[in-house]
Amino acid sequence: MGTLLKDTIKERLLSGDYAGIIELGKKHKGVLRSLISLTYDKGELICWRAIEAVGFLSAGMGPAAGLDAIDRLFVMMRDESGGNPWSAPEMIGEIIKHDPSSFSYLLPVLVSFRDEALFAAGILHALAGLAPSNPELVMPYREMAFLSLRSGDPAVRANAILVMKSLSDDTYASSVAMLAVDEGRVVYYDRETRTLSSRSVGEIARQALESLRKTASG
Repeated sequence: MGTLLKDTIKERLLSGDYAGIIELGKKHKGVLRSLISLTYDKGELICWRAIEAVGFLSAGMGPAAGLDAIDRLFVMMRDESGGNPWSAPEMIGEIIKHDPSSFSYLLPVLVSFRDEALFAAGILHALAGLAPSNPELVMPYREMAFLSLRSGDPAVRANAILVMKSLSDDTYASSVAMLAVDEGRVVYYDRETRTLSSRSVGEIARQALESLRKTASG
């Protein structure tokens, strides 16, 4: 049944059937574990779909299930489980995004891992995802995102830009503009189209600047 369940989960992820994931979660206890197991390779579309699905699943199952998932992911990040925590920050971010009233108090705990290189990009990704609907929760970390623009990791620089864009905040637009020629390449997951592509940091910076200019003029 384990293999059959995982195959069903993969099918629903690739078809974008998140309601179907919630349905499976109400019937089978192993759905969260299966989703986590699919988040190891960020070069694969199914990884990002699984990250998103964790947020939908926790929202569909209720706050208790969401808290259990966050606790499990924090254990992984603290290296207490032996599991692979590479995408844990992104998954925690999705859970908080879907139910900030229940879980926003855990955002500072997530951000406290920012100095660990393994998690820096993922934490910024989580903040960028939360910013459009709950900017007040992300604004305290705007300075952290600004400092991250100088990172040697292209993924960190790209996600820091996305925090600025998602906040519609042009305070550091001049610093973002300096990255418009950045040729570092990253795997980019488009939240709106749910597609995966390879982009340069410069391209992401230019798109962010265009968005910030439109916000400022409109």
